[in-house]
Amino acid sequence: MNMLQRFLLVCLVMAGALAQAAAPAAGTLIKNQASASYRACLDDGCTEQAEAQRVTSNLVQTLIRNVPGLELVSDQGKPAVPGGYVYFSHVLTNTGNGPDQYQFCLDTISSDFVSWTVYRDEDGDGQPDVGGALFNQSDADACWDSLTRTLIADETFSLVIEAELSNAVVAGQQPSLRLLASSNEDNVIVATNTDEADVVNGPVIEVVKSLSEREGRSPAGPVTVTLEYRNASDQTATDIVIEDILPTVTVDGVAGGMTYVAGSARWSQTGSTVLTDDGEDGSQGSAPDLIDYCAYDEDATNPDCHDRVRAEVQQLPPGGIGILTFDVMIDSGIAAGDRVRNTARFRYANQAGDTVFGSPSPFSTNSVSYRVIGRALQPAVVANNDTSDSVTGNDDVSDTGNRVEVAAVGQGGTVAFDNLIWNTGDGEDSFDILVDSVNDRQGNALATPFPANSVFQLYKADGATPLVDTDGNGVADTGPIPLPDAVTGQCPARYVTDTVNGACGVRVILRAILPPDVLGGPFAVTKIARSVSDTSVSNAVSDILLAITTNNVDLTNDQPVNGSAPGEGVGPEATPVRTLSIAPGGQGAFVVYINNTGARQDTYELQVSSSNFSPGQLPAQWQVAWHRDGGTGDCSSLGPALTNSGLVPAGGQRLMCVQVKVPDTESGDQTVSLYLRALSPTSGVSDIKHDAVTVVAGPALSLQPDQVGQVAPGASTTYSHQLTNTGNVDLSNVLLSASPAAAADNGWSVTLYEDSNDNGLWDPDDALIIDGTPLQTAGSDGVLTVGESISVFARVFAPANAAFGTVNIKTLTVTAEGAAQTVSDQATDTTTVNNTDVAITKEQALDGNCDGVPDGPGSCSADGCFVYTPFQATPGEQCVIYRLTATNTGSQSMYEVTINDRTQPYTSMLGAATRCSSPTGDCAGDVVAPGDAATGDVSVNIGELRAGQQAVLIFGLRVE
Repeated sequence: MNMLQRFLLVCLVMAGALAQAAAPAAGTLIKNQASASYRACLDDGCTEQAEAQRVTSNLVQTLIRNVPGLELVSDQGKPAVPGGYVYFSHVLTNTGNGPDQYQFCLDTISSDFVSWTVYRDEDGDGQPDVGGALFNQSDADACWDSLTRTLIADETFSLVIEAELSNAVVAGQQPSLRLLASSNEDNVIVATNTDEADVVNGPVIEVVKSLSEREGRSPAGPVTVTLEYRNASDQTATDIVIEDILPTVTVDGVAGGMTYVAGSARWSQTGSTVLTDDGEDGSQGSAPDLIDYCAYDEDATNPDCHDRVRAEVQQLPPGGIGILTFDVMIDSGIAAGDRVRNTARFRYANQAGDTVFGSPSPFSTNSVSYRVIGRALQPAVVANNDTSDSVTGNDDVSDTGNRVEVAAVGQGGTVAFDNLIWNTGDGEDSFDILVDSVNDRQGNALATPFPANSVFQLYKADGATPLVDTDGNGVADTGPIPLPDAVTGQCPARYVTDTVNGACGVRVILRAILPPDVLGGPFAVTKIARSVSDTSVSNAVSDILLAITTNNVDLTNDQPVNGSAPGEGVGPEATPVRTLSIAPGGQGAFVVYINNTGARQDTYELQVSSSNFSPGQLPAQWQVAWHRDGGTGDCSSLGPALTNSGLVPAGGQRLMCVQVKVPDTESGDQTVSLYLRALSPTSGVSDIKHDAVTVVAGPALSLQPDQVGQVAPGASTTYSHQLTNTGNVDLSNVLLSASPAAAADNGWSVTLYEDSNDNGLWDPDDALIIDGTPLQTAGSDGVLTVGESISVFARVFAPANAAFGTVNIKTLTVTAEGAAQTVSDQATDTTTVNNTDVAITKEQALDGNCDGVPDGPGSCSADGCFVYTPFQATPGEQCVIYRLTATNTGSQSMYEVTINDRTQPYTSMLGAATRCSSPTGDCAGDVVAPGDAATGDVSVNIGELRAGQQAVLIFGLRVE
């Protein structure tokens, strides 16, 4: 299929192929995990209820599809003479949502062009770059044999076509050629421009337009417009009229454009002298170099001065050059991703003045565009605990406004610190949340760090939803924080607003869980908010617990305390409890539980050290942050960075993730100890746990998530995990095992399975994993390729004599080999024996037309479309519907059963999809959720759920 055929095939659907400016980038993974809470009765009359218990669902993921698109501007006509050269400038824009490359071709080339060459124009000034030739008439297929560099979404590529006319052409002829550009991601997507040389018998004037800035804010300015004109012929031109009608509507059709700055015009012939006051003030300059200039003068007698910039140059000799400049302001209210495009026009006469060229249809200059960007060009952030002031706490050296103090908490408890992360930069930005339990805000060792084995968790504003990594860099972050609306001064509903200083912020909650055997205080931990746009920009807040009342706390890896949990007991250990393998420049997370083994609830501040124990001491450029789990339960995704564990009830625990980033300059084949401390700021009780990081050359492995569930004596429960090659080399000899064995675990046993049919759900046909036998992996080749992910299942069986309240923890360990190295990871399954048990599962379906009815993925209909496995969704066009099923698998009624979830980054609520059913009937009216197209928490309180009963919540999200 040639280029023309491709163009004709898709010309009717090109508009639908263009991605919306707000679309998430192709490849973005939207992760989602729900939870359910419930209470059991403690007496026959249910006058007293136990503390609420929480269970998590499986993880579901939706991949944003790459939607290629391109725009090519513009068609144009230029004056030319026989045997002369004519130049056509074009700009290609990637209007898709992912990276792409493009090919250029010429076709329908008039035989009156004896030669042509296509050049780069990197600076977008409408002129060929020196040495920038791409291809010419010697290419048999008239196509560039290479592709453009990879252009990210909204990035542009400029070029200029130089064409030489035959000496045989005569005035009045209009030789033409056509430029075609096609997407490499989808070569059916093609755009074309047609260029025409208007042959004249007289002088030839060329006018090229450029902007001093091609991207920036809205509003912004001043931006300088340059109109450079020259006489490319051997005849004198006279009465050269150049007009520029500034745009008032954007490319996306929104009101807004450029506004002329009065008194800003300059002319090369008169230097720095202002060209009049923009009114009709007659000729300026020195004869014969004279100019008549006016601009947006509504009182002028010449109506052409009312609504445009107008310059009339008296004469220009052969080879003459002139430059006209003026300033414009970019209007407010233009959304990020939109563009303001502008093209000037001109006409002129011959020396005798009896022939006008470019009349009645003027010639056009090249088109120039100013792209409005939303991202921060000058990022800035403030972390504090003030819900209306984005200024206090902006200085990490000062203690004003950036210290959050909690007075006291019992030993082994959990303390929660509420922090506000304010975007004080000049555009939208996201902020990684890092917890530094070793260093203070200035990077010095903390004088009173939290005890080792302290666990930190980061949560979103609701305090229940883990903070996750929304941009794929492996660090939990706030998600995009915008600027306030330019008109109302308010931020969207999910953000807090500083109306005085004009900033939006989000609440990030740090929960710290303390070891059980530490008293004293105060204890401090540092939470750092770091700009994703510029990682050198950050601001920190100190979360401080002043004292610990007598209590007990214990830090463990991978599972809560159970008598044999890794790291259980007073630390630090002589050897690392858990070791992560991380490649240089890579990152990983320790799964840490903070257990309150005391008699009362407690909160804890969390710290890290590379020795035992020097708060804040880390190898150069290493970054360690405490996070809440991102919702997966195994730290494969991270929630907000926290400096305090939050409240832990007596006998309870908190799951935290210690995110470690190894600098890319670090050498491999070394092991670095990390000591984690949980310290109650009220009683001083603390625990230290010794972990380590082995720096490896490249292979890495992830097993997620940790799971929590209930089981009746003599019964079993099944947990689902995802095993992923997160390194950069293929892995073989993938071995999965679980411990402890039944003989060493009071009869608790576990059976492992591989998801043979790749449906994300355990069934009897799934392959049994035999200890010591490598996993089959995809294609049964035994190789876990880079990025490959498979599901594995653990069926945990409780002995018939297991006592109610017994907590069992099974640790799943996976190892694999790659690049002559062994890598490993762990996940935990925590099971509580109970005659009360509520389990929650989460499924997803595609809603292709966003009508609230599932219709995908694949061939399916309605509720038959729900799956556990990932699929792709097209941003701006498709929706995802989730089905959450809470089941009482125990033998007693459960009360206050509540299903919890929330909208995810890059999504908003699809009101039409919400449904709810419970044993008592339709519960849709009880669902608390944002309005259609809004964002926020989604929950429903089912109330009582008797043994064997189910409740189902269905809701949908638009993929923006």
